[in-house]
Amino acid sequence: MSLPNRRALVTSLLVSSFALGGAVMAAPTAGAATTAVPAASCTVTPSPDGTSVTISGEGFTPPRKLNDGESTQDLNVDASGHFLLKRFQKNAAYTVLAVREDQPFVFVNCKVVKSGTGTGTTTPTPPGNDQSERGARGERDKGRTDGRQAGLAAAAKNCDNSPVAKKDQSHGNAYWQAWQQAADHAFDNACNKG
Repeated sequence: MSLPNRRALVTSLLVSSFALGGAVMAAPTAGAATTAVPAASCTVTPSPDGTSVTISGEGFTPPRKLNDGESTQDLNVDASGHFLLKRFQKNAAYTVLAVREDQPFVFVNCKVVKSGTGTGTTTPTPPGNDQSERGARGERDKGRTDGRQAGLAAAAKNCDNSPVAKKDQSHGNAYWQAWQQAADHAFDNACNKG
């Protein structure tokens, strides 16, 4: 067999083995991906005004701790594996730690995202909030009541500064949206801006 023919034969055998090897390797990987345990994740989102960060996580088994490089605190992880909290220490590298040795995801570094953006997933509801429509309605009603009071209080102090939510309490999006609408409405009415 001549040298060019030998090279052609070896090259075709190598190409075939890579192609078959890739196909054989792809099948188990695809099957494994469908049965894999979802990964835990943690996100740090700075507030629009830059005074605080909101830390959220999903896919965790309780109990967990949050480490900021200097201190460690217990996290309130709900039954669905979510947690949500606000911290005023902005320039820290946050890490979620396992408490027991048998827990998956022993440590997960939190990823910082820009304010107003997400990771493509929905924001987890804080622990203790009811996911039913009745629970969401209760959150909206409470947000409206609290927002109205905040709007009237802001108007009583000064009609130049509209009310801003401090968000130092754990509430869902329904609460905060209702709070802001009610606060703005009460403020505008009290200051004759509406």
